[in-house]
Amino acid sequence: MLRSVLSTLFLILVRLNIRVSAASHMMVVGSFSTEFLYAVEYDDATEDLALVARNPVSAASSWITLNHDKTKLYGTDWNAQEPTWVSYDVADPSNIKVEARIMGGSTPSRSKSVFAIAYQKEPYSVYGNYYYGDARCGTVLSVHANGTLKEVIQEYVYGTNSAVHGTAITPDGHFLLSADTKGNAIWTHGIDNATGTLSNVSVIAGPSEGSGPRHITIHNNGNYTYVVLEESSEVVQYSISKNGSLSLVGDIYSLLPKGLDPADYWADEVSLSREDKYLWATNRARNTSEKGYISAFELSSTGEIARQLFLLETSTSGGFANSVLASPFNDSLAALTDNSTGFIEIWHVDKGVIAHLDISDGQGCCANAVWLD
Repeated sequence: MLRSVLSTLFLILVRLNIRVSAASHMMVVGSFSTEFLYAVEYDDATEDLALVARNPVSAASSWITLNHDKTKLYGTDWNAQEPTWVSYDVADPSNIKVEARIMGGSTPSRSKSVFAIAYQKEPYSVYGNYYYGDARCGTVLSVHANGTLKEVIQEYVYGTNSAVHGTAITPDGHFLLSADTKGNAIWTHGIDNATGTLSNVSVIAGPSEGSGPRHITIHNNGNYTYVVLEESSEVVQYSISKNGSLSLVGDIYSLLPKGLDPADYWADEVSLSREDKYLWATNRARNTSEKGYISAFELSSTGEIARQLFLLETSTSGGFANSVLASPFNDSLAALTDNSTGFIEIWHVDKGVIAHLDISDGQGCCANAVWLD
């Protein structure tokens, strides 16, 4: 009880922009098939992870994302018969509540909701994507004044064979970039800053046939984006022009040791450190008896990838996850979630794994995570 009260007080101070000197940092972790959201606390003084709460919710959110002030959480629902978006209140991470469930638009057929991202400026729209079946479209959702999901306000189509698995918004809020895994492309859409709706700007093919762009992140200076390629198990970098179009720059980096076949792996995630000094990336093994991989890259002061620092095995295949999320409070740390056996780890760019927490729930956990501070 005391841990919950202290954690809630800390989050209130953070949201009021009151600087606090605290060693504890809170995460929420999603699940692929079990209907729980997990509140996990990391103590950076003792380097310990602790499970604070196992919140029962009526959805299996395989992807979660926070709104602009971190009071609302938006998630997918892996178990839903029709693609569905879920809105949660996270004012108390030990008592997370479902506030709304919104069905996807009419375009998706036999698909699942797999990804969401929230606009960090008014009108605070939420952008959702689908996978499996007919997943050619994306959805824009509006929110109520309190941040709860309201309704679908736009459906838009990528390409006939598209299935987008990850998106990112440029820091100026002008463009949404979409990694189209099945269409082997990266799309740029302009964002109407008044309504949050989208308009198509451009599309660029992946760097090689069948490379499969999966997830994407953008440097804080807005000049570069970094993409993990699921099928070729690589990381690439693009420059972003003022009109939102992309150009491939620099080297292409492998997320596999020499001699391994990319067909046996499916790369997953990229994440930038707090001060854009490091880029983290992960890979998963398709065979659960094999190991996945985690890598970090050093970036120049202007955002170019300077060098690959390491490529290390993870302790399992990663399952559906091996999702990495850089820390918002320490440039050298990142959280890694595993779905093969169910755990979360904290990685240090120089030291490797420094904390580990098992969360066994029948192979639902762990999907991706979000930091609440």
